[in-house]
Amino acid sequence: MDPAPTSVPESTFGLKERCAAVDTMSFVARVLHRSKPHLQSMLLQNNPAIVEDFFVNLVDTVPDLTEHIHRRTARLLLHIDGFIDRIANAKWEVKELGLEHNGYVDLLLEDFKHYRTRLAHGDLYKEVQEQLLDYGVEHVAVTLVEGLSRVKRCTDEGRALMSLDLQVLINGLQHIVLKDVKPKLQVVETFIKAYYLPATEYVNWARAHPEYSKNQVVGLINLVAYMKGWKRKTRLGVLEKLE
Repeated sequence: MDPAPTSVPESTFGLKERCAAVDTMSFVARVLHRSKPHLQSMLLQNNPAIVEDFFVNLVDTVPDLTEHIHRRTARLLLHIDGFIDRIANAKWEVKELGLEHNGYVDLLLEDFKHYRTRLAHGDLYKEVQEQLLDYGVEHVAVTLVEGLSRVKRCTDEGRALMSLDLQVLINGLQHIVLKDVKPKLQVVETFIKAYYLPATEYVNWARAHPEYSKNQVVGLINLVAYMKGWKRKTRLGVLEKLE
């Protein structure tokens, strides 16, 4: 086993403090919940609503705030926003599907390995590390969908290449996080498979999948229209129904 590094990587700066603050906030919320009956007995006579308002508007929001902070932490440590353009600008107009995936996949996996290392050196609770790894995988999924939604030109073989890239990425991530990541990347697979839909299905598909932004759906439709040679009237008609 390699010796532990003598210093914390620069990119982990603030990680321990950020997670400690979240843990403290959650602890205070738990203490307040245990104390709620006592607080009610003390204050209900003077102001019946004050305790309930305090818990509803402040204490009960702690879990959502905790999730928001951890998701933000994952995005700060996993620097992959630049991959959106890499994915969008990859060569998707291929005429034959080979055995090789796109190079961005290897780079993305390398960045995720570095991310896992930063978490390991952050002196965090195991459950916090696992949660941040999960949020990191979700960040990867969001980045992939956004990148694929910006692809302007593609062939059927290129669409198959997207599926190959995704499978290689899933296999790689599972070796890094040591758990099944496929459910969190299902959103990417669903987006890729939507290339096969007939023109009449896209409006219903978009309504059934609110997880995709309007811009992402529009990008998908514009690409499919190019791939399948839709008439301009057909494309505009589908886009108009999305409004």
